[in-house]
Amino acid sequence: MPDSFSVDDDVAYASRVRSGVGRLGGGFFVSDEAKQAGKDLGLRGWPTYFVGRCGVLGPVEADVVASVCGFFPIDFVRKAWGAAQEVDLDLSTEIYLQACRAWGRRHLEDFASVGRLADLAEVVVNETSPVGAPLFAGWRTFSTADDDAARAVQALTTLRELRGGLHLAAVISSGLDPREAVLAGPGGQGNASFFGWADLEISPDREDFVTSARAEAERRTDRMLARSWSVLGLSDRSEFATLLDRAETHAFGAPLELAAANASYNR
Repeated sequence: MPDSFSVDDDVAYASRVRSGVGRLGGGFFVSDEAKQAGKDLGLRGWPTYFVGRCGVLGPVEADVVASVCGFFPIDFVRKAWGAAQEVDLDLSTEIYLQACRAWGRRHLEDFASVGRLADLAEVVVNETSPVGAPLFAGWRTFSTADDDAARAVQALTTLRELRGGLHLAAVISSGLDPREAVLAGPGGQGNASFFGWADLEISPDREDFVTSARAEAERRTDRMLARSWSVLGLSDRSEFATLLDRAETHAFGAPLELAAANASYNR
């Protein structure tokens, strides 16, 4: 647990739970369940991701999707979204949601406190304003699963979308462009290449600024999320952080700093 963590410090708390929400809420994106979802939809790779994750936006133009998936190049999004144009969006979101739930069952079904983890996460989901986070708003409209493991991961995925939407705003307001933010973040050039960026270098005259601005963007994101986590009482916050740690270790076998960076984390 970071030294800066304090259960009664809203901003520190948002930073504290960032990793667990990001990993557990995004783990299924690169899973066998997600690959099967693509097969069920007649798709492969990125089109499955975009139509499954962003189908909640409805039959919009690709640039609308790019506006909320700003950590990907616009042309990359246009190509992937265009490749899925013949797919029924209601079907795509349902199949992708089922993949999310199935991943949750596979990884957390035998986690003893998964029901309590789901309960606490759902409180935050239900009590948070959707302003500034369109995908969070969309994912929050889904019905909840009947079983606790699926329910927990669905709620954490929804919370991940909350942070993702606010983080994009924080990055832009910090003076970064999204490409720079990805390059300066976990995974660096490898992550940026995976996301479709061709230019994998930060301009030398911006290196120092990018490093400091990205750190500031993380702090801004945590400040924006502080109100969401404050809906939990202090004892519930402490319990949620503990359960999140245990669930993360249960699902992945190691905390983030000891595991390979998840390419979908925080994006």
